[in-house]
Amino acid sequence: MNGRRVRLAVLAPLVVSTLAAGAVGLAVSPAAAAASPSCGVSRADGRAGLKVVGEDFESDKAVFIESAHGAQGTVRTDGDGSFSATINHARGTITARQVGGPEVRCGTAEQGGRKSAQEQYAAGYKAGYAAMRRDCDVQRLKGVTVNKNFREGFRDGAAAAEKKFCGD
Repeated sequence: MNGRRVRLAVLAPLVVSTLAAGAVGLAVSPAAAAASPSCGVSRADGRAGLKVVGEDFESDKAVFIESAHGAQGTVRTDGDGSFSATINHARGTITARQVGGPEVRCGTAEQGGRKSAQEQYAAGYKAGYAAMRRDCDVQRLKGVTVNKNFREGFRDGAAAAEKKFCGD
């Protein structure tokens, strides 16, 4: 009987430590799991280009990007699992995926165009506001050769600054 107690005394810590190690392993796995990959689209320079940006993919691996209407491309993620690529003539839904990973919906080419238009307007507004604030006699849009969204933003920004800083 005494020999049996010794064996149990020796084995019990081993069993408990094995169970504890398994529980720690289970507790660490979900926390250590990477965030779900995500991506987005915006209009790139030029009418045909669409910029696709992603993050939280597996690092240093290829990502296949595809549009619903055939445009496609492949890009390699950086050490942080992020990527940026431009695909041409994309239309419809844009997706990205790595081998063995989930297919991620990035958005649509049309959404990318709208988002980019808003960004272009905001940049134009900021530039117009700053130009008029510096010099109330600034020639509006003189030498500004950018797209329609930027020009509209520039005009609106310049008008707001003129109203605030250049009163007669």
